[in-house]
This record gives sequence, C-alpha cells and structure tokens, in this order.
Amino acid sequence: MTRRLLRFVRNEEGSVLIEATLLTPFLIVLVFGILEFSLYFYQRHLIETGVRDAARYLTRVDKDDSTVWTSAQTTARNLAATGTYAGGSARRVSGWNPDSSAIDISLSSVDNPIDEAGYRIYRGEATVTIVNVTGTFTYVPFGPLALLGLSSMPTVSVVHHERHIGPG
Repeated sequence: MTRRLLRFVRNEEGSVLIEATLLTPFLIVLVFGILEFSLYFYQRHLIETGVRDAARYLTRVDKDDSTVWTSAQTTARNLAATGTYAGGSARRVSGWNPDSSAIDISLSSVDNPIDEAGYRIYRGEATVTIVNVTGTFTYVPFGPLALLGLSSMPTVSVVHHERHIGPG
C-alpha cells in the first residue's frame, strides 16, 4: 500500500493539467478586466475629446445674440456627442446623447485686473468670458463586471473651459 502511495505522489503525469485548471480562471478574469478598463478609459477619452471640441467651437460664436447662441449650443452638443455639426445617429460613445442632461454649457466671467506696469494680465477687456462645457456619462460594463452584477458604474464627468474669443 505504501508503494502505491509513493508511486502516486511521485508521479508527475497530469500536473500541468491541474496547474492550468487552477490558473485559467484567474488569467481569464485578468484579461477581461484589462479589456474592461481599457474600454472605460477609451470612452472617457472620446468624451473628453467631444467636450473639448464643443468648447472650442463655442469660443468663436457671438454670445450676445441669443438666437445665434442657442443654435450654437445645439450644434456644440451635436459636435460633442457625434463628432459632426448636424448630429445624427452615430455616437462617439454608445448611449451618450447630445441633450442638455448629458452635455451642459455655461458661461462664466473672470476679472482681468491691471498689473503694476499698467497692463491687463490677459489681453482684452476688464472681464474675460469663459465657456464651460461639462459632459456626463454613465459607463456600462460589457464583461466580467457585468457578470458580477456591477451593471452601473460611477458617472464619468468631464469639464473643459475655454476663453471666449469670438464677437460679443
């Protein structure tokens, strides 16, 4: 009986199969986790790009003409979410729509004081107008996080500020 037990313990046939069986689930979770986080950061990058594009577009629009400004906000939201001025069904990120709940646009003012030499710190008037564009999106996982029941993730919120240089 002891000889059989010793022969069984010393036998190495099938040890690779046991190691592979133990390691494969961890490797699969690792690979899908890397893919999941890669997709998350890629979508965040696309949202940052869209918000930046919208803010840059709005910096050259006449903010004092309400008709032009309202139309420009719609165009900027389309530009942020779809990458085109006209909008459409194609989205930078699936599920990110060009509406006011997902893309917020506002204006703020910053004082432009005069320094010791008698010049304004920023070129221009006494007040500098800043265009603020905020994009929000709730990431929806596709792989192992969804299987684990983590179907809703934290909301991605991206903000971009640009100085208004257009008329008005």
